[in-house]
Amino acid sequence: MAFISISGNTDPIQSALDAIAAIGTRPQAVLESIGLELHDRTVQRMERGVDPRGIRWETYAPLNPLYQESKETTHILIERGDLRDSIHSEVIGGSLLVGTDSVYGAIHQFGGVIRPKNAPALTFEMGGEIFHRGSVTIPARPYLGLGFGDEAAIIDRLDEFLSIAMRGR
Repeated sequence: MAFISISGNTDPIQSALDAIAAIGTRPQAVLESIGLELHDRTVQRMERGVDPRGIRWETYAPLNPLYQESKETTHILIERGDLRDSIHSEVIGGSLLVGTDSVYGAIHQFGGVIRPKNAPALTFEMGGEIFHRGSVTIPARPYLGLGFGDEAAIIDRLDEFLSIAMRGR
């Protein structure tokens, strides 16, 4: 066997390796950056009216025509923008959460049946008519989750952090 010996100051290499290791042991900054990216991508999908796979929400169930008449916008899940504006990301420990704390966020994500709690019927207006119903079914219109291109965006963010670490900044 033949070998050569290379000597010199390995401090820059060690510094880069330490910075890369810090990403894994203290991921807060990376996760926050990824969270901001996923937040933006989720809001963009909501504005386009598609689920994380790119399927239009009308495919799940079109809006009731009477309800559509009374809406100020043609967007599903966006009337005033409260649900869209409630989307946020947060890092807890080593976990990244992207979602909403809106009380009606889950019913739109998963769908379900709404029943009256303190009255014999639900009462609501659509298309200028008053309705009394024992229950109302809300179809699922998923807006949260990893979608097309999200994984690549996550990898891009991680790559940015690794590149910075390797340059010693």
